[in-house]
Amino acid sequence: MSSIPSTERFSVLVILRREYLDITGNFCAAKLIEYFRHWTKWKLKNHRSAWIYQPLKRIYADLMGEHSLHVIRSAIALLEEIGIIEKQKNPGNGQDRTWQYKLNSEVLSKLLERGRCKTEHSTFNAEQYQRSHPEVSKPQQHSAVELKKSEEVKTEILDCNQEPEQAGVVDYDQEPVCETPESQQPQTSSFVDEQEQDYSTTEPDIHEDRSLAAPVASNFQNIDSASDEDDDAFDSVEKFIQPSQQEVQEILQQLREIPCTPQFRLNAEIQRTVKRYWENVPGAIAYLKEAIRTWKGIKSPEAVFVAACKEGRKPQVQHAKSDAIAWFEWARRQRIVIAMSGETVYTSDGEPVALQEMMRRFPLL
Repeated sequence: MSSIPSTERFSVLVILRREYLDITGNFCAAKLIEYFRHWTKWKLKNHRSAWIYQPLKRIYADLMGEHSLHVIRSAIALLEEIGIIEKQKNPGNGQDRTWQYKLNSEVLSKLLERGRCKTEHSTFNAEQYQRSHPEVSKPQQHSAVELKKSEEVKTEILDCNQEPEQAGVVDYDQEPVCETPESQQPQTSSFVDEQEQDYSTTEPDIHEDRSLAAPVASNFQNIDSASDEDDDAFDSVEKFIQPSQQEVQEILQQLREIPCTPQFRLNAEIQRTVKRYWENVPGAIAYLKEAIRTWKGIKSPEAVFVAACKEGRKPQVQHAKSDAIAWFEWARRQRIVIAMSGETVYTSDGEPVALQEMMRRFPLL
């Protein structure tokens, strides 16, 4: 017979424990405590490290989609605020955007001990109250008498309902006793209205419980929309100009045709960078071409292009031209020069002078 492989690492049985729920007051947070305890044991056994590397999508899948990604993030923030867990970025890889978690067993033990003491104290008070009030714990001795009285009341009500049918004349000025239950109906309806008002004040908690109890299809759509976790997922993309697909393809084709060694390779990160930093793409392409022409060697032209897009880098020649244009506009307003042609400017007397010489003589204020 073939041996069955161990599934300790791949199958997680998440149990909702009452003591964890008493500590957090949140169903998802209580489950995550047991979840992180399981993975902490596994890491200490196999890797001797208490830090757990788990993406949010993996946690969502291990919880069988019972809680949405938003609820899971809120529960993790609650556990971090209490001090039960700590989280950090990957210290060995700055580009890794997945959080690492560490369960603080000492804080958890103290919270459990504090909750256990409260439970024992409340139990002692209940027992002491029962000893000082023995009549509370005794069974009801007059249940048969009360049952008989209730039956007599029901009989009187039935008799009252049958009296108008037997009597030929009805006195409408006299209020019948049998209408007493009906007179209580407005009070009951007002009480129901008060209950509805109370429920309306706690509407967010009800919606949260619904999201915890039954996952809907939108939870599965949230997985695709939250591919970038805990970092740039909440940045507004609407601030940037959104290019069309055809414009993006033209830029990608232009990048593919740039002559460089090694050859420029397109990937998903390049496409995301072009779409997100669309305004910086022309300057980044010019910066990359200047780097290929002036630098001794480039190991990764893709990294140079991505960094130029994110930081808005432009070639030095372009910066020099922009500085020269700004100086010429200022000097013309000051009547220092009247015209410029290439690297030469003409003074008010018509004398040609080198641009750099004039910029040194009359620095821009």
